Amino acid sequence: MKKPRAAHLDEMQDLKLLKLEEYGFWILFWALPAAVVIQLLTGGTLRQVAGEIIVFLIGSVCLLGPALKNGLWTRGSAPSRKENALVSVLPAVLIGALHVIRLLKNGGIGGAALLVTAGVMAAAWAGCLLILEIFRAVYEKRRARLDDTDGEGDE
Repeated sequence: MKKPRAAHLDEMQDLKLLKLEEYGFWILFWALPAAVVIQLLTGGTLRQVAGEIIVFLIGSVCLLGPALKNGLWTRGSAPSRKENALVSVLPAVLIGALHVIRLLKNGGIGGAALLVTAGVMAAAWAGCLLILEIFRAVYEKRRARLDDTDGEGDE
């Protein structure tokens, strides 16, 4: 059995490397959905962007699972129903805009098409809100459990 290699970085170098890795991760994380949107706008199909979507979902699960397990949400905010409702507007608007752009490319927007777009946007908003609310409930439950454990250890 091989011995583990000794680290050749001091603490400052290790922190810098972790920060660089974090930046790289976030660039890749947001570049994937941007690539999906660009491909869909240029005439691609969902089948053609399935690989990017799968990689994005795997990255999301790999980030979300450990974060919730450790009772973490974000650095700058705590989860709330109001914030989740506001954040859910973004994917709804993006999906609606993609739908309208595809309609324009295919030759026309009628009243029925706009009604379908509004329905798709409402469904996207509701679905995103539901997912965020489930995650918020899991976060709050886990955070309470971790806080109780921390409080018992101090006594």
